[in-house]
Amino acid sequence: MSLSPDKIQEIRNTVHSVVSEVSGLELSELSPELSIAEDIAPTSLDRVTLFMALEDEFSSSIPEEELQGIQTLGDLVSFVEHKFLAAQG
Repeated sequence: MSLSPDKIQEIRNTVHSVVSEVSGLELSELSPELSIAEDIAPTSLDRVTLFMALEDEFSSSIPEEELQGIQTLGDLVSFVEHKFLAAQG
């Protein structure tokens, strides 16, 4: 089972909207290479706020240990896509 291109785009847009809202960055400034820790959410409070906002948006909890490997915005989008796919399965 896989996600449709439209669903992937919807997830990407939603993640980008949440990131933009939490970080204060414009949507046009977001790129997959942006560092979560350096560019998007530089403090631990910023990261907690970001991940809580994503949990609220997608109505899903994200265990802290699953966040360890997320370094960039691209990683974050891929993580949410896989989480969404797993929930659909």
